[in-house]
Amino acid sequence: MRSLGVTDAGLAVTVGILSVGAFIAGLPLVPFWGAWADRYSRKAVIVRSAAVETVLFLLLSRVGEVWQLFVLVPLAGLVLGNTGVMLSELSDRAPRARLALAISVVGTASPLGFAIGPAVGGVIADHSSVQTLFLLDGSLSLCMVVMLTTLYHEHRERPSGGSVLVLVRASLGAIVRTPLARGVFLGYSLLLLGQRLVAPYLPLYVERLSGPGQLATVVGLVAGVYGLASAVGSPVAGSVADRAGYRRVFAVGAVLAGASLLVASVAPALLPFALVYAASGIGFAACSSMLFTMLAAGLPATIRSSVLNLALAPLYLSGVAGSLASAAVLQLNGGDLGPLWVAGGVAVLLSLIPVARLRLAVATPEPPAGAMA
Repeated sequence: MRSLGVTDAGLAVTVGILSVGAFIAGLPLVPFWGAWADRYSRKAVIVRSAAVETVLFLLLSRVGEVWQLFVLVPLAGLVLGNTGVMLSELSDRAPRARLALAISVVGTASPLGFAIGPAVGGVIADHSSVQTLFLLDGSLSLCMVVMLTTLYHEHRERPSGGSVLVLVRASLGAIVRTPLARGVFLGYSLLLLGQRLVAPYLPLYVERLSGPGQLATVVGLVAGVYGLASAVGSPVAGSVADRAGYRRVFAVGAVLAGASLLVASVAPALLPFALVYAASGIGFAACSSMLFTMLAAGLPATIRSSVLNLALAPLYLSGVAGSLASAAVLQLNGGDLGPLWVAGGVAVLLSLIPVARLRLAVATPEPPAGAMA
């Protein structure tokens, strides 16, 4: 940002505005990606995401003015909309008795990316350039397009009738009418609100604790530890939840994540901050896996795909709300990042309320086939 002419005084607000841009641009399309996937092809919708990402990374490698970021970053909204489709595909294929473990294992992909990507990317940015990093990202995304196109084969029946708009209305209606979906979506919105209040400002917070030297490398290592902790926590949570119950594991994860953000707000140095930030990653990973599994295991088969296709709608809503709120707070308090971590921790802890109100029968995993009652 600084290399593009953004001043220190306007840096935090600029980051907040850019963060909200992609969510605003992608929000109107959220219900349609799942409908298009169900009506035509899940594979095409998933490959589309990787293809758009490839083009965006290549364009970002050529950015030389800050206004170009304000044009390109909102286009990242066109990348969104694939996770819910992938969850629908997974819920159709995974054994019901091991669904929590299956979703949690797949859920490690994102944390592993956050573990390896920032650690390697920070070194590249510090020793080469951000442009080189974007070129590498574009190349990796292109590899993903090729792998999805050649190795992923979908085998399923299409809906027998109805237009895309009919499917969109059915998906939204299923969420409104189903108590489980409403409770999970509200809990996930609060969870992600807490995450989005702080996530865009991680580099600025790390800089205040460690100084500007080798900042990209330091931020990459902090984010890498967070991602590695999340990658370990997700499958462990899934394995435990298949025996102990989804709602209980969610509660433990939410308390861990919320308390960690509160402690991070007063961390005196980089090392304790990195440790509590990694602990929050374990909590967030466990919570996300449990919420997705509650939906996949607790919804009737007739509406499961429709609701799961919109599983990340809370991400877009919370992304917009969190980015706008954080930018406004920073504008008012002169850029003090501490209150954002406190607000984030409180939002995460509030997510316990709607999930706790779900019926226990819904939040308990189904017994394996043939098990005694």
